[in-house]
Amino acid sequence: MTVHRDFEFEVKRSARRRTLCLQIRDGQVQVMVPTRTPDRQIQSLVNKNSDWIKRKLREQAARPKAVPKKFVDGESYTYLGQEHVLRVVEGAPWPAELVAGEIIVTLPARLDEEARRAAVERRLHEWYRLMALEAFEASVEHYTEKLDVMVKAIKVKAYKRRWGSCSARGELSFNWRLIMAPAGVVDYVAAHEVAHLVHHNHSADFWAVVSDLMPDYRDQQVWLHKFGGLLDI
Repeated sequence: MTVHRDFEFEVKRSARRRTLCLQIRDGQVQVMVPTRTPDRQIQSLVNKNSDWIKRKLREQAARPKAVPKKFVDGESYTYLGQEHVLRVVEGAPWPAELVAGEIIVTLPARLDEEARRAAVERRLHEWYRLMALEAFEASVEHYTEKLDVMVKAIKVKAYKRRWGSCSARGELSFNWRLIMAPAGVVDYVAAHEVAHLVHHNHSADFWAVVSDLMPDYRDQQVWLHKFGGLLDI
């Protein structure tokens, strides 16, 4: 880690890289450079962009972040943009389910507190992933029919730094945490990745396809930028 007068930054050297790049993620400043880039050139890049870096760090620090959950009865959990109360009940083990606005997790009575919380967390993760897969399958089907394109597979994953991806083989993957966002955000990310089946880049033609699929996609982008940090449990 290298120290600037106002912040720290990490230098990542790569033989495959040909250009210098600044990146700020999760409050961390990273400088990606070719292997033989002189230190003075790196420092010059950081100094030249220090105002931008500080502004981005302030913006990221101001964004709301998810509060860690305790996985106990009565907590509130978000599903498709709506808050639902968690109810932990005793009985024969059963997958989590949404009933009358409440998320019900059924567990055996014999579990101690630590095991109980671990079981609740596991059931909730399973439920969220299943709901995410169902939502993205429906949304992707809708958009692929509009574009008359085929998708090879749809998966949900625990991405840390992305919302979705489209492989060269036509497989679409989505961050399961998106199921906590409003339905419009889920549909936007689905439309975004489906558009990559036509244009595997972010060209003007690509964004034109996204706009055709979802005219208000910019509103969903703004929501993700502002509140994406809340999508976690």
